[in-house]
Amino acid sequence: MTTNRSWSSGSWYRVAGYRPSLRHHTSIYRHVYRGEIWYVLQDRSSGRFHRFTPEAHRLIAMMDGRRTLEQIWQLACEQLPTDAVTQDELTSLVGRLYTADVLRGDVPADIQELSERGRRTRRQKLVRSILNPLALRLPIIDPDEFLNATMPLIRPLFSVFGALAWLAVVGYGGVLVALNWAPLTENVIDRVLASENLLLLLLAYPSVKAVHELGHAYTIKRWGGTVHEIGIMFLVFMPVPYVDASDSAAFASKWRRALVGSAGIIVELFLAAIAMIVWVDAEEGFARAFAFNVMLIGGVSTLLFNGNPLLRFDGYYVLCDLIEIPNLGQRANRYLAYLLQRYVFGIQWSENPVTARGEPAWFLVYAIASFVYRLTVTFAIVGLVATQFFIVGVILAIWAVFLMLVLPVLKMGWFLLNSPMLRRKRGRALAATAALLGALAAVLLAVPLPHNTMAEGVVAPGPEAYVNAGGEGTIAEVFVQPGETVRAGTPLVRIDDPLIESQQHVLEARVGELQERLAAELPNDQVAVRIMREELKTAEANLANIRSRIADLTLKAGADGRVIMATPEDLVGRYVQPGQPLAVVARFEDPLIRVVVPESQANLVQRNTKALQVRFVSALDRVYPAHVVRATPSVTRDLPSLALSTEGGGTIALDPNSPQGARKALTGLYHLEVKLDEPRSVLAYGDRVYVRFSHDDTPLAQRLYRAALQVFLRYFSVVS
Repeated sequence: MTTNRSWSSGSWYRVAGYRPSLRHHTSIYRHVYRGEIWYVLQDRSSGRFHRFTPEAHRLIAMMDGRRTLEQIWQLACEQLPTDAVTQDELTSLVGRLYTADVLRGDVPADIQELSERGRRTRRQKLVRSILNPLALRLPIIDPDEFLNATMPLIRPLFSVFGALAWLAVVGYGGVLVALNWAPLTENVIDRVLASENLLLLLLAYPSVKAVHELGHAYTIKRWGGTVHEIGIMFLVFMPVPYVDASDSAAFASKWRRALVGSAGIIVELFLAAIAMIVWVDAEEGFARAFAFNVMLIGGVSTLLFNGNPLLRFDGYYVLCDLIEIPNLGQRANRYLAYLLQRYVFGIQWSENPVTARGEPAWFLVYAIASFVYRLTVTFAIVGLVATQFFIVGVILAIWAVFLMLVLPVLKMGWFLLNSPMLRRKRGRALAATAALLGALAAVLLAVPLPHNTMAEGVVAPGPEAYVNAGGEGTIAEVFVQPGETVRAGTPLVRIDDPLIESQQHVLEARVGELQERLAAELPNDQVAVRIMREELKTAEANLANIRSRIADLTLKAGADGRVIMATPEDLVGRYVQPGQPLAVVARFEDPLIRVVVPESQANLVQRNTKALQVRFVSALDRVYPAHVVRATPSVTRDLPSLALSTEGGGTIALDPNSPQGARKALTGLYHLEVKLDEPRSVLAYGDRVYVRFSHDDTPLAQRLYRAALQVFLRYFSVVS
């Protein structure tokens, strides 16, 4: 086999005599990812892992310190005549190993030059760790001996009995959370950020995280791994324990690796369940407050942060192991960069990070979803902090905007202007970037997009349909049956009030007496006559008022329609108060819809509604045009029906501080009364409807600005 091939290197003579060999603190493990065989090289001294293809592993296996690179290359060409490695590829592999600090001995200058890129990468990583306080770690001790000594006590937990016990405790805790949801969530933000609670939170957080990290450590020990580092990581300047769990990457089974990754989540959920049990049974005091914080950390933070695979915490590594795509986040970002460079900038030599089938879909979805989620969570936390500590929130916001938005833009600008990758493609890259930015600006600023506001309502009778008690008393007689069709003015119910009837008899007698006295005094004393006439006039007015009130005790239909009421057997003999609703005379052909609109959208709905459409929940396939017939002049938190609340199937949250059964929303609502343009029969009142208010088409940037302004005004109380 000769060397004068196309895959030879002109500078090969400078490195051909080097005899590479791996350091003693390295180990190599065989893994299978998505049906593809890979070899993982572990550097036990640094805890880093490096992944290689079977072809690269075959070359690494030949590096025994006796063979030169020339001999290794020749042997590789003989063993793989159809897939021979080039000299440049072998040199690059050695440079990568040298950069990883896993080769022994001095290396030629060419390989040192190749490793300079790796050193630059490490320097950039150091700079990022300085910019980001989340990355600052301080190793303290080697816990391996402690773990070995205590492992016999922990081993029974890694059993069927341990799993069943965990399920029982966590399940019971979940039931308690559901039963006590209202008191748990009542003013939760104010309770968490209260000054007296922050100290408890500072005590509970490191304690929970210490047990969390021990969960990782013991799980590694259970499967034969080692843990040689435990220390403190500063999470937003808060000291939090951590352990080096990198040894789990050596496990060949993805299920064991995933169990190591999820051990902390399992431990925190268990602690949260125990804390919930304590919180329910304990009296007010330190124990109950501390349990609340443990529950908050172990429950909420696990679901939103630690257990969420969109963030680079435990859930992320579990997902990587289960779907067999290591370094998912980093490779997903590289894949987006590859698509941009390859198909937009035209860089043919851009490296594709895809190594197995199915990875592109994961890369696309994960890169976009994780960025959006990180952005959302970051600014949600910033907003939460700013509501309590405005200056701190502003500083965090500036920092977050710089790291997540400004810095990537600066890096992209540097790449376009200075990267040697672009070479002769720089003009195309700049033009394509300008075109993309111009298109984005046009979509955001100049292209009007459909703009709608969605709201909910409930079908309700009109005001004239309600039949309310005209006074207090006992129902004596019911004249109609439920479901009967009546005309306006038809008597429905008669209420008996003995007191008012006795008052009528007294006044009738008084009027009769005055009339007789007036007839007797008329020829004699004119002064007395005038006095008696005034008294008679007053008595007759009082009698007329009493007779009117008695007439009101006979309730009549205010409009034509069908009677909705209880059966006569249930009504007769019932005591009622004035104004108490007793029946509804409904017209089902022309329903009135009571709609509530969030306060944030009230002004938009009032001033800029050009069309309105309604869908009934009972018939979602039909759309009905409608119009507003009445609107309330102010915002209120009253709900027209509990059917619109989350308890009744709607989307509006109720105020947990309101009395049981009260219809008070958590936020302000704008009330509208809507009718269909063309009458439609309804089967029953109380049916929920979806209402869409269509506005003038507006650019997306204008809508985003309006939404951001509303959030700012709402949470920072700039206006009332």
